[in-house]
Amino acid sequence: MSSHGGFLRSQGQELSDVDAVGMGEPEKAKGLSPKERELLKFVKRLTLEPAKTSDLDIEALRKAGWTDEQIFEAAFDTALFAFFNRMADAYGLGYEKSGWLPPSSGKPSSPGPSSR
Repeated sequence: MSSHGGFLRSQGQELSDVDAVGMGEPEKAKGLSPKERELLKFVKRLTLEPAKTSDLDIEALRKAGWTDEQIFEAAFDTALFAFFNRMADAYGLGYEKSGWLPPSSGKPSSPGPSSR
């Protein structure tokens, strides 16, 4: 989440939204559109409960405004990153200690946009 959180912050996303997404609670992110929330709901389900993904999930994405091509790309990217994460876990690759941490850790999250 470190690089993703930093990217979101550099694009002007509020830290509270970054934290909500990082905690798996995109419904709490005020800066996300309903369309974006629906996509995050889908990729969360695809990641955690892939066998429960159904036509109803795809239909919800279409109703939210996503095209079939965009849905395919989201599913493909989600599957690819699941693979990458499992390989990293299998080989003991860790995350940077200075990256995003849950708000409950009491430590600062990702830094905001640079002051350049």
